[in-house]
Amino acid sequence: MNSKHAMAAVARTCIVLIAVSSSIAPTYGQPVESANTLQQQPSEDLSTKQQRLADRYDQLEILASRLAELSRATQPRRARLLRELVAKSRESDIAGRFDLVVQALGSERMGRAATVQSELQVDLQKLLDLLLQEDRDKQIESERKRIRKYLAELKKLIQLQRGIKARTDGGEETEEVTADQDKLSTATGELGEEIEQTEGLKSDKANRESPGNESSDSDADEPSAKQGDGKSTQEDGERNAIENVDPSNADAAEPADPSNSGNSSEQPQNSQPSPGGQPSDASPAEGQAQSGSDPGNGSDSEQSPSPAQRAQQRLQKAQQRMQQAIDQLEQAKRDNAVEQQEQALRELEQAKAELERILRQLREEEMERMLVMLEARFRKMLDAQVIVYEQTKLLHESEASAPRHEVEIASSRLARQEAEITREADRALVLLREDGTTVAFPEAIEQARDDMRSVEKRLAQVKVADITQGLEEDIITALEETLAALQQALKEARAQKGQPQQGAGEPGDQALVDQLAELRMIRALQDRINRRTKRYGDIIGDQVTADPDLRDALEELAIRQERVFQATRDLDSGRNK
Repeated sequence: MNSKHAMAAVARTCIVLIAVSSSIAPTYGQPVESANTLQQQPSEDLSTKQQRLADRYDQLEILASRLAELSRATQPRRARLLRELVAKSRESDIAGRFDLVVQALGSERMGRAATVQSELQVDLQKLLDLLLQEDRDKQIESERKRIRKYLAELKKLIQLQRGIKARTDGGEETEEVTADQDKLSTATGELGEEIEQTEGLKSDKANRESPGNESSDSDADEPSAKQGDGKSTQEDGERNAIENVDPSNADAAEPADPSNSGNSSEQPQNSQPSPGGQPSDASPAEGQAQSGSDPGNGSDSEQSPSPAQRAQQRLQKAQQRMQQAIDQLEQAKRDNAVEQQEQALRELEQAKAELERILRQLREEEMERMLVMLEARFRKMLDAQVIVYEQTKLLHESEASAPRHEVEIASSRLARQEAEITREADRALVLLREDGTTVAFPEAIEQARDDMRSVEKRLAQVKVADITQGLEEDIITALEETLAALQQALKEARAQKGQPQQGAGEPGDQALVDQLAELRMIRALQDRINRRTKRYGDIIGDQVTADPDLRDALEELAIRQERVFQATRDLDSGRNK
């Protein structure tokens, strides 16, 4: 099974488990008047079906673990999601609670089975939401590429329209100007049609214009309602699927790739469509776009068009203005033609602004998702590092009195714990480097990661004295400062969501953190170097040290000072932009 199919199988299994659980669970909790239903469906039958679900879930955990290992080197983000899926599953003891339901059904304790089953449904939905994170990351990147392509074409149209207007105003031959204006009008219409078709605006327009529609854009929510109306039918199908599909052969009934699940009947209701459509459960950025209607539009947020719709409408108006300019040129009314061409330019600029709005929204969503992930990761790393530090101090205090082999075992255990923290730092570093909009934060994490490796090595060598503890203190300080900076960046990102981007640069290229946060991080890096220099100075004194550990530490400190200087220069030159 390849990686793509395996990921689809994991997501599909989770969907099926939720659907079948929801079809079984209500049976347990039926009121007294529905007791005949329970009599028609013996508890042994329910218990057997529940056992199938439990077996299927065991297969899902195994599949997720194997896929995480396969994806670790080539797709670190996917591997991280799958490891988190397995960790959350075991933390919540989902497999154990499946067994509880089976036992409760076997002993005909329906109330207990219903309670646990309801809790399981909630936790399974959380796991599915976690799996869908990767799909949304892919969707954001795909949407960004698509909108950038529209923008590039639109900028060419704007440039050409300015040239035609200047030629018209300058008195150039009417036939040549008219012919070029006609070509540009055709190109403008083609771009508008491409946006309309690609972003799914034709179906939305048809829904709004259909007779009997009370709310033009609220019909976009209709698919979700229809899903609810046909719930029993879908659940019956899922029940048949779970009973007939062999868990060990997930490829036999492989669904579409979850990243392309927009056309799948099994698409979860919380999946994200493109910004051009009218999502039933839109992202926060898209929701803001819909509420940001043109001034004077009295419709509410549910009825206002999306930015992609507004861009397409602007292109239509620009094409109409161009046609009017052609008519004026044919009537030898050059001044009127220039005025129409100017109006066409304004419409094109408005369309460009709407597309740029979509890019900003996508970037805002991406930034919030990444900051949330990084905050959770750094909080986990900090908690684990504090534990290692406290245990290192205790081990150092007992080193003289405890048996040597016990000290070695305890120090080796701490080294393994430090190695896990180091791996978490590596994963965070990959995320920041993939983003590529920060300078100081990757440097801070890389330095903290290097300290973690030094601590891991020293603990493995049973070196638990002052140098090791000093390194651990620096790691804790670095993690605390980075966590605080990420929390502040997340707070500011949420506060500024939907606001126009300040400063130069392409739309949708906002930095993950602002320049002030970068400068603060560089200052923190320099403070850390200063403190470590003073610490080593107190140890060495006025003499030249012969301790190889200290000499290596001083050489590493010099390298770090050079790296901080380089990061400062990169930030000043805007190399990250």
